[in-house]
Amino acid sequence: MSESLKNLSELSDAKLAELVKSGNDSAFDVLTLRYLRNIGFLAKKYSADGYERNDFVQEGLLGLLYACRTFDSNNKASFKSYVDIVAKRRFISIVRKAQRQKAVPSSSLVSLDADNDELEGESTDPEQMMLAKEHYSLLLDELKTLLSEREYTVLMLYCGGMSYVEAAKKLGISAKSADNALQRAKKKISLHYMSLKD
Repeated sequence: MSESLKNLSELSDAKLAELVKSGNDSAFDVLTLRYLRNIGFLAKKYSADGYERNDFVQEGLLGLLYACRTFDSNNKASFKSYVDIVAKRRFISIVRKAQRQKAVPSSSLVSLDADNDELEGESTDPEQMMLAKEHYSLLLDELKTLLSEREYTVLMLYCGGMSYVEAAKKLGISAKSADNALQRAKKKISLHYMSLKD
């Protein structure tokens, strides 16, 4: 890791996407932290039988990885707009897949070698999907060790698209407690990544 996360956090999203494309995992960490809340907010708008919100968030993170690898900075669209489009398409694919499975009796389902459920042009490379899920899991593990249980829980609900007030209601705590936990979590994450520079 040649560049510190602090230095990476100062780069634009488009520049970070270029670094991810060239294999820089730390750049993907920074983008994941930047986009996790946005992806959670977008995921909140979709639902499908057999899928939880976290499934949509993970799919959105795979979309973020795909966006990093395919973003063209010469395009007029911003990186954020591109990520939103890719994530929404992936969410729609999940919903359509669930609807198709619901419409077909399970006794007549047949496994196919080629999975045509993905949108045209989207990467379905199992290795990339596995790496993105593993990366997400490692990031969550790191956050669990860094934060208290309450800070982690409030942060995950917040990143899942809830406001701190909604998170407070869900956890049965005051809005002030939830907001304080969220602010502490953000500060700890920021200090942790800044300390990695040294």
